[in-house]
Amino acid sequence: MTMASWSMQALEATRERIEVLGGDLVQGPAELASVISGTKAAMMTGMGVRAFTYVVILLLVGIGIEWLYWSYAYAASRAAQSAPTASPRQALRPGLRRFFLRLCGLFLFAVAAIGASAAFSWPRGVQELVIAATLFLVVLRFAWIVVALVLAPGQPRLRLVPVASGRAGWLAALTMAVVFLFSLGRFVPELVERLAGASHAAGVLRFAAVTLAALLLVAAAFIFFGRRTRAPRFPRAFVLALLVMLAYTSWLMSPMWGAIAAIGAAVIALQIGLRELVFHFWREPDGELRDRVLPSIVLSGARFVVVLVGLGIGALVLEAPLASLAAAESPLIRFGLRLIGVATLALLTHVIWITVRTAIDQRLASVPPPSSRHGPDPSSRLLTLLPLLRVTSAVLLLVMLVFTSLWALGLEITPVLAGAGVVGIALGFGAQALVRDVIAGIFYLAEDAFRIGEYIESGQNTKGVVERITLRTVALRHHNGPLHFVPYGALGTVRNTSRDWVIEKFNLPLPVDVDSEKIRKLIKKVGEEMAADPEVGPAMLEPLKGKLYRIDPGVKIFRCKFRTAPGAQFDVRAQAYKRIEAALAKMGVGFADGKQTVLLSAPA
Repeated sequence: MTMASWSMQALEATRERIEVLGGDLVQGPAELASVISGTKAAMMTGMGVRAFTYVVILLLVGIGIEWLYWSYAYAASRAAQSAPTASPRQALRPGLRRFFLRLCGLFLFAVAAIGASAAFSWPRGVQELVIAATLFLVVLRFAWIVVALVLAPGQPRLRLVPVASGRAGWLAALTMAVVFLFSLGRFVPELVERLAGASHAAGVLRFAAVTLAALLLVAAAFIFFGRRTRAPRFPRAFVLALLVMLAYTSWLMSPMWGAIAAIGAAVIALQIGLRELVFHFWREPDGELRDRVLPSIVLSGARFVVVLVGLGIGALVLEAPLASLAAAESPLIRFGLRLIGVATLALLTHVIWITVRTAIDQRLASVPPPSSRHGPDPSSRLLTLLPLLRVTSAVLLLVMLVFTSLWALGLEITPVLAGAGVVGIALGFGAQALVRDVIAGIFYLAEDAFRIGEYIESGQNTKGVVERITLRTVALRHHNGPLHFVPYGALGTVRNTSRDWVIEKFNLPLPVDVDSEKIRKLIKKVGEEMAADPEVGPAMLEPLKGKLYRIDPGVKIFRCKFRTAPGAQFDVRAQAYKRIEAALAKMGVGFADGKQTVLLSAPA
């Protein structure tokens, strides 16, 4: 079937549907009045009175069985309702307990009422009416059980969603009104058409119920989502109202299209509000969100589940025989099923990626910055490897998604892999420098040659603090400010000055006539004072020492050295200069000026 023929058939079906709706609106009111008058007349007969009596008995049987159940389960329900709760997460467990208790009571009521109907002899069509009325009541009660669990009107501490107390009651009432209208449009028109043969009256009832429900949903979109404390990125109320109108318009054209569009609109609406719901559920009583890993994983999984449930409900609405659809010869049906498989793979990949990314980001946030340490601790390696692991995971998941999607679409991936191998070989020959950089980077990282925050030197001009590491280059921040991007292949021998410890040496030029032993003891005493200083001492691993290094014409050179943690040698050296200068001045010794004095003997 071509697209043009399919479009013509769709337009023809839409035109017929509009004609049917027009006929229902014209002839339906008269048929509906006739059905109402006939029902009143039937209720006044002996058969009608007997049927009404049987219905009352059925309701009493169902209510009695449920009352007997609640005589035992009421204590458990009250205990669950009075359980202490300080956050939505704490309210979930008692809320689910109440939900299942009420659900069991509703199930017993439905089974007792419908099962008892088999004990009576009903007039024609009355039993179908009783069963439909019971199911209608069950749907309304089930909707209220769900609303009581999620919105908990009048009980803010049991509420699971971020809705203000003043709006929870209104939102619950509106939800129940929408469920009532949809249930009315589902059960009543079918009975009217089956029992009374009034198809136009059934059409009018169905049209009125769906239209009122759509109007209520549009009004709810603007009332409950139109006002925000801060401006959203997109007009959420407008989007929700547009989804409702699209579903309603699709229903006007075809009931089947309307059902599919309503399911799609519900899935999109849930996807829009799912993040806010999930993160609200994990907020602490003070409103803070301290754990972001688990909520992000749950959010991604919830999005996946919502889409799968939507697809399942859509298949049930279409009454699609999945086995025959999988074996169908229609290219359009097979391609649609394959697209569903690709979408499932994409959602599953997204769940895995969110899990990996959130875990890595959470671990990175717990690592202290390099500037807060004199030297790298073991966790600094995480700052180096985790960003690369995040990028590698993203690339790997993307490649796997692409190949599995091609396979799911029915494309043969073996030639693709072979072509990728040939292209890879060609690129390897054409980009040898790139391959060399990547391979060299792998070995540098595997050997832990440097980490984020460490100061390294390579060659004559390549030096700086490691700020960023990629698959091909390392970014070095020079002490003057410029940021250099150096390929791994150009690094060569790396000198890391931020590991373990540093020995710092400096020279003191003093006059040639000073006492060397006194100067040695002076430097040693200064070193002991620095080691005892609470500000300088913790950075020193070995105290300051000095000795006579060499004697030049007019100058004695004393070599001083000490050992410190990496990065602390500059501050310690400045302190050593300051203290030695003060000690020499107190002794009355100055630094050598480097001048020589030559004494010439007088001629005989």
